[in-house]
Amino acid sequence: MTPDEFEEEVRRVARALWPEAEHGGPEMVNGREVDGIFKTEEVSHMVEATMDRRIDKAHNVGPKLLGHLKTARKQGYFAKSWFVTYHPPTADQRKILHNQYDRSIEVISYDQFRSKIINAREYLELRDLVGWGSAANPKTNSTTELVKYVPLGIYSSSGVVRPRIADSGRRVQREEPKNVSVSDLSMSVESGERIALLGDYGAGKSMTLREVHTYLRKRYLKGDTHIFPITLSLRRHYGQDDPAEALTRHANYLGFQNPAKLVSAWRNGYAHILLDGFDELAAPGWSGSPEAIRENRRAATVLVKEFSRESQPDTGIIVAGRRFYFDTLGELGDYLFDGSPHVIATLSDFSADQAKTFLAQFNEKGAVPDWLPQRPLLLGHLAAEGILRGFEDSAGLAPAPGWEWLLDRISERESFIKQGVDGPAVRQVIEQLASFARQTSLGVGPVSMRDIVDAFTIVRKRPPSDRELTLLQRLPGLGGEEEDSENGTRRFVDQDLASAAQAAHVSRFVIDPYGDYAGFQPTQWHSAMEPLGVEVATEQISNFQVQPGILRTALGRAIKTDCHELAADLVGMAIASGFDITSEGTSKHTVSGAVIPSLDLGEGGPNLSGVEFTDCMFEELVLSGDPDPSLLPLFNQCTFFTVIGRLGETDMPLGRFTDCTFESFPDAADRNAAIMDSAILPAGTRVVMTLLRKLYLQRGRGRKDSALTRGMGGNDAALVTPAMQLLQQEGLAVPTRQGKNKIWLPDRSAGPRVRQFLAAPRVGDDPLVSGSRSLTGSGS
Repeated sequence: MTPDEFEEEVRRVARALWPEAEHGGPEMVNGREVDGIFKTEEVSHMVEATMDRRIDKAHNVGPKLLGHLKTARKQGYFAKSWFVTYHPPTADQRKILHNQYDRSIEVISYDQFRSKIINAREYLELRDLVGWGSAANPKTNSTTELVKYVPLGIYSSSGVVRPRIADSGRRVQREEPKNVSVSDLSMSVESGERIALLGDYGAGKSMTLREVHTYLRKRYLKGDTHIFPITLSLRRHYGQDDPAEALTRHANYLGFQNPAKLVSAWRNGYAHILLDGFDELAAPGWSGSPEAIRENRRAATVLVKEFSRESQPDTGIIVAGRRFYFDTLGELGDYLFDGSPHVIATLSDFSADQAKTFLAQFNEKGAVPDWLPQRPLLLGHLAAEGILRGFEDSAGLAPAPGWEWLLDRISERESFIKQGVDGPAVRQVIEQLASFARQTSLGVGPVSMRDIVDAFTIVRKRPPSDRELTLLQRLPGLGGEEEDSENGTRRFVDQDLASAAQAAHVSRFVIDPYGDYAGFQPTQWHSAMEPLGVEVATEQISNFQVQPGILRTALGRAIKTDCHELAADLVGMAIASGFDITSEGTSKHTVSGAVIPSLDLGEGGPNLSGVEFTDCMFEELVLSGDPDPSLLPLFNQCTFFTVIGRLGETDMPLGRFTDCTFESFPDAADRNAAIMDSAILPAGTRVVMTLLRKLYLQRGRGRKDSALTRGMGGNDAALVTPAMQLLQQEGLAVPTRQGKNKIWLPDRSAGPRVRQFLAAPRVGDDPLVSGSRSLTGSGS
């Protein structure tokens, strides 16, 4: 600061210290200018400020400060004189003022003077003793001793603000998102920006906010800035709309002795405000309509808006929460920042390198399961519980048991906000909502807020309370498309989460096909489950030791009640379980008019000769190995968009397909010609390329071991085993088991590496280049 700026800063501190003297400032006293006179009802304060460390400055101000004290004593009122230095006052300055003028003169540094507003060091020490939102150490469950922060991808852009008249009523986001760091974000706070930090469940919002707090805290304690961070977890401020009340509650929670000083420091521009969890706020009263729910969100987030409105312009605010708590970014800007300019910062999942760095804290160095969303919360819990190590040791954590674990973990985490709904109940709400989503064309939504409330009401047998409504507005995995913004609807942004959650209703039906379940409407389902949902349902019934006869009974019941999508699910579960479905007399189990995402029929599979599909639509049919045609279902007038494992219609099993239509055969000879028939590539390289294509570029979550040789000649097929050993050694393929089948899963973090190799398989330093070539013994 310049000397003039420092004097003004000292006056600002003085006005904060003595609010009654808010109009105090420089005055002429006995013909000499004084930096500041501040009079309260009880005391008259004279303040002199300097950045000068010389003795002369003490001699210069001493007469003024002494004169102020003498005048007060003569007139019978209290007075104090202050000598405030930018640096700690020198011993000579202190000696001269006390020995030659008056010992009651306060000789004090700027930091000491400012700390009389608030002992910010004490506040910051106390703040470190309590938790940071929903962040917790997965190894110890500690909310204060957290794991090391690994920087995430943060994308920043200007938020949508209220339009000016010249903008013709349109809201415009003014710039493309750019990648920023935590320090960039922190500097934006220091510059007085209003920032919304957004991310999905488990994305690391609380941890990132703690890093911003730590950055600002260090800057303050080093003396680089006079503004310190105040960080609140909004879940502790239900029903509050006054920032002063919230800061007082926050101070009392920490055990900070002077709540009023915390409020004063904020009001006078000595504190940045960091707010965690705008999506955990709630307000009383709602009627269920989209308009009423938006009004409820507006009322719930008034506290954030008041912080934004009442904070000083040169202090920053950052508030974290889930993006899809609001219908639109325009609504977010209005409700959180009163329509004023602000920044949107969005967290992304870990990259492959970031995930490796994060997992190194847990001594984990292996591949991350392909099915797992790469978010700090989920990776941390998997590593802490040793599940990733089991995956690496190829005991194998297949997607189905993995998602069973994951659904429990996600639900338990959501119940952490203690709204009176435990983890199992949260999971049931998600599962019911996923069942509603099956009534839509894509199987993931959209669903309305009324659907979400109905899902809760079915599970809990009562409507949600106001606080429970908050939980419903932030259910994990729900997002929106552009059209959802106008309608106030949501959809599952994670197809796997929706598929895994949809399994519960199907497995429950298998166990008791004659039960009467609220919210169970399989006749309204638009399609059968994705393969993951079938696998999860199979995993669930295995815990009940369901026998083949029970599943056949459920299949018969589903067909009899015209629930053909449900029936297709059950056929898929029979395949995954290895259960036979044979004809009962002359009648077959006929599934009619169903839309089926995928059906996997393979060599060594169960006898499905008792199943017939009529007028069904299959997005994908996988034929692995050489299954016995007599054990396969019959297909009449069905449509197949993709057939994997066969070269063309003439390669299909005889006698099982009548009047069927086939759109695409990705494994057709002409498709593979560029690889398998290329004379310039060694045989081993051709085989490795084909296997990588099956694992990484085709639809699905893995490949059966028995399907890997399909479409290859005898010489090439003989190289599959050593080729898979190479891919496993390089971390590009991980074996696991699903029932009796050995399944190979890709490591999705290796996608860029795989694509680079496929584009240039003969050059570069990738071990695949030399390793695949050596499979043939070729030196070329």
